[in-house]
Amino acid sequence: MRRYERPVPVILTILELLGGLGVFLYGMKVMSEALQKVAGERMRSVLSTLTRNRFSAILTGLGVTCVVQSSSATTVLVVGFVTAGLLTLKQAIGVIMGANIGTTLTGWLVALLGFKVKITAFALPAVGIGFAMGFLRGARVRQWGEALLGFGLLFIGLALLKDSVPELGSAEDLEWVTRLGGHGFLSTVMFVLVGTLLTVVLQSSSATMTLTLTLAAMGWLPYELAAAMVLGENIGTTITANLAAIGAPKDAVRAARVHLIFNIVGVGWALALMNVALLPAVDALVPGDPNASIGTGDAGPITTHLAAFHSLFNITNMLLMVGFVDPLAKLVVRWVPDGDDGKGHGFGLRHLPGSTNIVETPELTLVLAGRELEHMTQITSEMLRDAITVLSRPEEDLGGLVKKTLQSEEDIDELEREIIQALSFCARAATSAQASRKIAELIHNTHRVERIADHVATLIRITRRVRDSGQRFTAEELEKLSSFGALVGKSIDYTGVYLRGEGTAAEAEALEDEIDRQRGFLRAETIDRIQSGGGGLREGLAFLDALTHLEEIGDRAVGIIRRAEFTAQL
Repeated sequence: MRRYERPVPVILTILELLGGLGVFLYGMKVMSEALQKVAGERMRSVLSTLTRNRFSAILTGLGVTCVVQSSSATTVLVVGFVTAGLLTLKQAIGVIMGANIGTTLTGWLVALLGFKVKITAFALPAVGIGFAMGFLRGARVRQWGEALLGFGLLFIGLALLKDSVPELGSAEDLEWVTRLGGHGFLSTVMFVLVGTLLTVVLQSSSATMTLTLTLAAMGWLPYELAAAMVLGENIGTTITANLAAIGAPKDAVRAARVHLIFNIVGVGWALALMNVALLPAVDALVPGDPNASIGTGDAGPITTHLAAFHSLFNITNMLLMVGFVDPLAKLVVRWVPDGDDGKGHGFGLRHLPGSTNIVETPELTLVLAGRELEHMTQITSEMLRDAITVLSRPEEDLGGLVKKTLQSEEDIDELEREIIQALSFCARAATSAQASRKIAELIHNTHRVERIADHVATLIRITRRVRDSGQRFTAEELEKLSSFGALVGKSIDYTGVYLRGEGTAAEAEALEDEIDRQRGFLRAETIDRIQSGGGGLREGLAFLDALTHLEEIGDRAVGIIRRAEFTAQL
């Protein structure tokens, strides 16, 4: 630890503090993202299958947060899974409660390793080994190397933080620290707000917790006010999930609001009981005087007291609130009532957010992109039904339906662009070869759905062309087109069933075989009629053109399933 023999300019101290904090944040980001990559598919499976009741959901949130070392990552995952329909609101509440407990692990790591052990003894070797592992073969080895590199950088950042904070050097310094708490409860509330604002700015409660531990260890922050900052950090960390919920469906917004309510209520009772129950309980559990370090330059027990305070608060808050999951759910439903949120009428992104809030979590992005693909098939299925209605009722004025169908085709084009953009971002952080193959599958299949919409729009244009020419399909031709179109529509509907995991490739292939058989029969019949002079040439060619586009729709629908089956077998 460096000793100051002369005053150091305040601006230099602040810049050094920011630099150390920046290295810490970068290390935390690298480590968290690498651990998410390592967890990969298993993390998604755990979240979606191990949340059957509120207690298993709490344990799931705790476990996932301990693995990825970020409660923000877990709560953003929860919002995304609610968006995708993989978690209910009540399941999400349990996971959020567990995530709040899991995030306290970082404070313990910093308190026990960052202040009790010589940091350079393990941080620099971790950086060196992690960097070297990045050049080895095997994606999993490189991911573990990245996590180790981030771990090392995190603690190097902590060392820089410690070095940038000057030790208390005089009685005047001690007097200044004493004055911080001279306003009683008002001082406590002020430092709760400071902790909240710092966490909102830094977007990491772990970073704010580390800064709090450092200031307390160096004697610049009294124990009680440091504990108040820890409480504020629990409120500030909720901003990430609420940002991720912007533009998401109602239940996802409600899940983010639950996180906010849960922590605000917890901080409320903790403030009321902090000096009479919480801090005395921590002092009884953890040996040593937490204020013994002030003016000594020794971290003493204050860091472990603060880590224990963080854990005790979150565990107690969970125990108090776990019986109120249903009332919490009802409260946020009243806060975010049902209504038209722009997600229910079929157009625009329904599952993926309209930003890159969660693209850094590839496994989740793949789930949401798959749901968007299913969403696209629903739109094209409706488009085809409308097009067949227009095609089979040429004498009626269906201009509104025509306009709607052509507008839907433009919406599908925009959906394709947005989904592929999200998948492109996802590809940069692909966690494995399997994830990369899934990204390629989704990109190809998104384009297939867009081409289906193009074929449907072409059917509308064929109808216009026949009508503008003054010719008409016969009643028999209209009946055959309508029947064939209904069969093709079944193939699109079945694609949606398959994407939901409820169908088989064999049934899709059977539908495709029937489409090919009927198209071959109708084509041969129409050509014979044209050659025998039994019908008009222009109408006959338009009929064949419509058959071709309908068959193309069926081919592309089953092609989506074939590509998904191919990826699953690799």
